[in-house]
Amino acid sequence: MRLVRRSTLSALAATALLSTVCAGAAQAATPVPKVGTPFPYVGLVRAAGADRYETAAVIAQGSFQPSSGSTVFIASGEAPADALTAGPAAASLDAPLLLTRAGDLPAATATELARLKPATVYVVGGTDRVSDTVLTAIGTAAPGSTVTRIAGSSRYETAVDVAEKFFPNPEGVVVTRGDTFPDALSGGAAAASAGVPVMITEPTSIPAPVAQWMSQHTFASSLVVGSSTSVSDAIAATVASRTSDPADATRVGGADRYETSAAVATAVFPDASTVVIATGDNFPDALAGVPAAAVNAAPMLLLPKDCTPASLATYVQGNTNISGEIILGGPTSVTAEALTTNC
Repeated sequence: MRLVRRSTLSALAATALLSTVCAGAAQAATPVPKVGTPFPYVGLVRAAGADRYETAAVIAQGSFQPSSGSTVFIASGEAPADALTAGPAAASLDAPLLLTRAGDLPAATATELARLKPATVYVVGGTDRVSDTVLTAIGTAAPGSTVTRIAGSSRYETAVDVAEKFFPNPEGVVVTRGDTFPDALSGGAAAASAGVPVMITEPTSIPAPVAQWMSQHTFASSLVVGSSTSVSDAIAATVASRTSDPADATRVGGADRYETSAAVATAVFPDASTVVIATGDNFPDALAGVPAAAVNAAPMLLLPKDCTPASLATYVQGNTNISGEIILGGPTSVTAEALTTNC
């Protein structure tokens, strides 16, 4: 676990008027001295590879170095659900999250495993997402490691399995929809920062495995990420009922994924010195960014392709502590226009 815990979810509240993402020279993230050390940059930095697998490896290189007894998480780069719940779990162990194809281990992932030399590799997702052949390849790339699969029969069972293993006595929870990715990316960074699991749900009903898991826990604080069209008021009420003091059950959301991203940043990261920026149009580049965001105590900000929405511009501009901005993905994912033009 991290030596220093981030702010707890019970401190969620607030206003903040906050920014435009400033432009600057893009560069790839490079290794830093030890596990848990933030990206050593001030200004604008781009962490990107030729594809989602290389990008995940570059992100890992930026904040994670080989360490005795260390851990690596691996999830599908072709579908987001399992990686969304794996991100906070990886952060809880100061571990990076790498991505793979279902049928073969990408060369970039294998190379990064060889560099990190982990003692343990957790593969999150069933054989339809990460085949047994890939598990064998992971063991070959990280010789001597213990490779363990964590998977349920659905994304919701997998989320519960992850929570039970890595957060057996959670003080809090972040709940968001699991049938799409944007709110879970923003919420995942919040969960990772607070050291709690992210639990996914259907928009209008709580899946049975998640409902059972929630019935077994009482939380000191909780956060629902997304508007009532993403997570219904009935679900939010259920989450509040599992929170010791319903006053510590908070919902943050906006009119769209970008406003929600800004709302999470405002509520959970009012004094961030670093922000992590990814496209809100697709999921791959941001998946591996949640553990790196936690290391840097940073929110995950999502941008559309061609401009910076006013809500995000307000957040960044209003936070005078921000000195570093880490862009995940290449210039076709997060474009120059997105960084320099207000919507």
